[in-house]
Amino acid sequence: MQNQSTEFLKNQVKELKSSLATQTKISNALLSRVKKNLRYHLNTHEAFEHNSLLLNQIRETKKQLYDTVQTAQRNSYLARHDTLTGLYNRNVFNSKLKKIIDENKQQSYALFFLDLDQFKIVNDTAGHLAGDEMIKQIAEILLNSIKSQGTLARLGGDEFGYIMENCSRISAIAQAKKFLSLIDKFHFTWDKKLFTVSVSIGIVLIDKKVTNAVEAFKNADIACYIAKNSGRNQYHIYKKGLSDDLSKHNKELKWLPKISKALESNQFELYAQPIKPINNKSNDTNYEILLRLNDQSSLINPETFLPPAERHNLINKIDLWVIKNTFEWLSENIQHFNPQTRFSINISGKSLGQDSILNTIINLFEDAKVNGNNICFEVTETTAISNFSSANRFINLLKKYNCLFSLDDFGSGLSSLSYLKNMNFDILKVDGSFIRDLLDDPLNEEMVKSINNIGHIMGMQTIAEYVESEGVYNKLVELGFDGLQGFYIGKPVPINDLIKS
Repeated sequence: MQNQSTEFLKNQVKELKSSLATQTKISNALLSRVKKNLRYHLNTHEAFEHNSLLLNQIRETKKQLYDTVQTAQRNSYLARHDTLTGLYNRNVFNSKLKKIIDENKQQSYALFFLDLDQFKIVNDTAGHLAGDEMIKQIAEILLNSIKSQGTLARLGGDEFGYIMENCSRISAIAQAKKFLSLIDKFHFTWDKKLFTVSVSIGIVLIDKKVTNAVEAFKNADIACYIAKNSGRNQYHIYKKGLSDDLSKHNKELKWLPKISKALESNQFELYAQPIKPINNKSNDTNYEILLRLNDQSSLINPETFLPPAERHNLINKIDLWVIKNTFEWLSENIQHFNPQTRFSINISGKSLGQDSILNTIINLFEDAKVNGNNICFEVTETTAISNFSSANRFINLLKKYNCLFSLDDFGSGLSSLSYLKNMNFDILKVDGSFIRDLLDDPLNEEMVKSINNIGHIMGMQTIAEYVESEGVYNKLVELGFDGLQGFYIGKPVPINDLIKS
């Protein structure tokens, strides 16, 4: 359709130019006739009148020609450029890549596929205008960094492509590190909210052995996926023989229809693991809500299906399923427990930025028979830090309903203390990696002791997970923890087992 429009405008310009040339030729002939009549003192009125009309027609034709040329130029620009950023669009980028690979005989190139990490949070928390503005600013940063060398394009959404010319492996790595550093340092402010973003980069080195543009682009996408899957904010160079990575990628993709089916067919099941209080007057056992997927042949642990769900935007639906079903179960069964018994529900980072999930929880509190005192939401340390503003907003709004918030896996992020002071958590759960070797590693013991002291100084309860032996249990009691969780305390059981007599 765009090509047909461009061709029509070209033909229109051609016709207008031809018409203008004819009109000009006639006008010149009339002027010559006027001059001749003046020389012989003849009546020139009719010739002047005709020429005046013709000159007006010439002026109108020129204006029409100018407008048509402007429209043609504008359409040509829009056909080649992204309207938001002014960068080349995907069509131009694909054509450039195909031309390079089809015609390349000597030069080396590098194909970069850049995908912003967790950009959706900006749209969800600040709106699409904020997201568009951030994309524009990032596009400008990327464009300035390449100094007009090579081809940079916005491929759509939060994805960019870059073709680097005359490029060795070393110079491709240097450029990738430059991109990572520039985006990592970028801070975006909107409506008094501060956002940070990182980028994952997939790279394909193009030489005469690379013969297919579609395959090259697919490989760059796979390399970007591997970079994102390895922790984000890094680059990965594609190389042949990545069978393990591709196998893992394909296995993850196979999980997506299974997860969707589980949500539609109610194949998920709630489990609960006890958290034993230590030196607590009420001595009420609390519970962490866990999830299993029943595929009719076996029960599948969340470690298997949650990572692909998070990477492929299904985690929000799973979080909603857990929240709704936990509240529903508690509404029907809370009378079997002491009034202060607490049930902990895990929240993913992507759900922290979702107003729809926040509103669902608020509605559940207001409509259900569940008291906020019975609910604790668990957020991992890395999730809280990477979604700082979203987590704070989420916590502060729900605290009005008297629920508690627990910071899970504390110590894993190694950058927590400055954030911890500015977040309204009630409970600190020590990362299990410190607990496993507690009796054998003096450094771990000091770390656990320090975390427990920090939590108490800040007015928080402290809980240790992965308590799997009597020795570890006794040591943690000696260190003064408020609660313990692990197989030594109790294994996860189907939630309905909690009310069986």
